[in-house]
Amino acid sequence: MRPRPPRSAARPSPAAERETSLDRSLLAHVGWSALVAVGALALIGIELGSACPPGGPLAFGDCVAIRPFAIAVVGFAAVCYVTALSAVRWWATGLRRRGLADGRAARDWYVLAATVGLVIAPLFAFTTLSALR
Repeated sequence: MRPRPPRSAARPSPAAERETSLDRSLLAHVGWSALVAVGALALIGIELGSACPPGGPLAFGDCVAIRPFAIAVVGFAAVCYVTALSAVRWWATGLRRRGLADGRAARDWYVLAATVGLVIAPLFAFTTLSALR
């Protein structure tokens, strides 16, 4: 009988590779979400720190009517964006765990949602808050 070749300790099992990939995708998602939140908070901070007669980058000089609305739109857009992106990641991860998609498909869906969401979230926030005004 021939001896079996030893298992390579350097190559992890497919399940371990999938878990490592999921951990990396979670880390990337948390990092991107934090970057979006910090960007929104920075924009809000710049707006609040601007002198009122000239106004900040969002108020366009109108500190009474526009400034509170603009700050609410930026904050709500960031919350909507991160929430929707988290839902897409959760959905794509579920597809991967059930074997209906691979890592590349999950990443492609996430990147598509992240890209399109950068445009849709502010428009959705503006429309929603305008309707509630």
